[in-house]
Amino acid sequence: MQRLTGLDEMYLALDTPRTTGHVAGVAVFEPGEARGEAPGAAGSDNRLEFLRNRVAERLPVLDLLRWTLQSVPLGLDQRHWVETGEVDLTHHVVGVTVPLPGTDEQFHEVVDEIMTEHLPRDRPMWRIYLVEGLSGGRFAYVVKITHGLTDGSALWAIYDLLSDDPVEKATPRPAQVLSGRRRQVELVKRGVAGLVAKPVEFVRLQGDLMTWAKGQVDQEGWATLPRTALRVLPGSLPAPIAKALRKVAGADADEIDPLMPTMSPPASPFNGAVTTNLGITTADLGITDLRTIGKKVGGTINDAVLAVVAGGLRAYMADHGTVPEEPLVGSAPISWRTGEEVDRWANHVWMLFLPLPTHLADPIARLRFAHDAATRAKTTWDHMPSHLMRRAAALIPSAVMAPGARIMTALPIGLVPRMYNVAVSNVKGPRVPPTYDGVQMKEYFLYGFLTPGCGILVGGMSLGDRMLLSTTACRDIVPDYRRLPDYFQASLQELLAAPTPS
Repeated sequence: MQRLTGLDEMYLALDTPRTTGHVAGVAVFEPGEARGEAPGAAGSDNRLEFLRNRVAERLPVLDLLRWTLQSVPLGLDQRHWVETGEVDLTHHVVGVTVPLPGTDEQFHEVVDEIMTEHLPRDRPMWRIYLVEGLSGGRFAYVVKITHGLTDGSALWAIYDLLSDDPVEKATPRPAQVLSGRRRQVELVKRGVAGLVAKPVEFVRLQGDLMTWAKGQVDQEGWATLPRTALRVLPGSLPAPIAKALRKVAGADADEIDPLMPTMSPPASPFNGAVTTNLGITTADLGITDLRTIGKKVGGTINDAVLAVVAGGLRAYMADHGTVPEEPLVGSAPISWRTGEEVDRWANHVWMLFLPLPTHLADPIARLRFAHDAATRAKTTWDHMPSHLMRRAAALIPSAVMAPGARIMTALPIGLVPRMYNVAVSNVKGPRVPPTYDGVQMKEYFLYGFLTPGCGILVGGMSLGDRMLLSTTACRDIVPDYRRLPDYFQASLQELLAAPTPS
């Protein structure tokens, strides 16, 4: 059994009739000689059989695929993921076919339909799809799972553990299925233990917070308090307070950015009431190109991705109305994972907020701004007690998190709060793509999760020497989303062509 944290409950609550609360990793394959398939072949009859057999074989190391959602009896405010009996793989691992001629756009539409469907809560909340009929004999896997169980970074761990030669040498965890009465008794015991443990953990958290504060004082001296306040105060709203704090925090306080750039992001065509009407599209970028761009300002591939995205979004907005004079506010996931978590499949992710240079016309200025903003945001995060924030989030009761999340999904369009404009992520994948039944993965991209109010997520995932930049969009907010790959490609070329600053 594994208890849901407050974050798990929040994500699960965002799965409503109006919205969907799941994520997916999508892998594309080409016919392989290892299975005797000719290029252009329509597909092999035993692909689905192989996939079901592989999942059945790896279930002992993928215990999250064996869990169902259960509430704690007696009104205790807790829910757990509980071991189920035999997993019905004919339901969970299924095949679909793309209509002829199997273009990428048709493939994406099939995946869109897959992601629109809700996952039933009386079964393990995941499905894996074998998608066949893509042009050139290609086929794909779509691993879809509820965000209430785990965050998107765990999707690659699932793919790894299903591959021919997993990088992670996981230890099998045999199923421990309890009968009806024993299950109820165990849930009550855990519920009571959880209630008793909360005050103890709260006290421990206070002590650990004091220990962290002492370490900050040892590092920053008397300026710790004003500098911490500068990091916590949102944007320019408390400007007079921030001005006073900077006078006492030292000359380098001007380099401190707040965790939240502003509480009032600019209006943009990417914000509104998110629905289940989602769409996906991808842009293929070269890692070498991104590395070349980043080095122009002494930055990284991630800086280049931010600049490419900012340039593409700026061009899109220019063609669809107007470009805000202020930078858009981006939200980037930042992982709390250390590899030592007992509850490894839970949500271990938070949001890092940073300004995106959509307000700058010059490509090098955008790149430099992206590099500086990302560096400063990460520095601010490193000076916060993130490890304690994770523990504090685990103490938040579902009675607080879940209702608020549901209210957000039900608000009328004009009342949906705008916390940020666009979600941006970038994940480094393996240099050597994994294989499945001897067939090597050629492409991988993420189908993202959209939070209330934000209608677009741009996610980069590298594989070998390429990166697929996928855009998950709510079509009711961003109807022209299919043009975004062209804008991103144009932004990439503009940055490559820009002279390196002297």
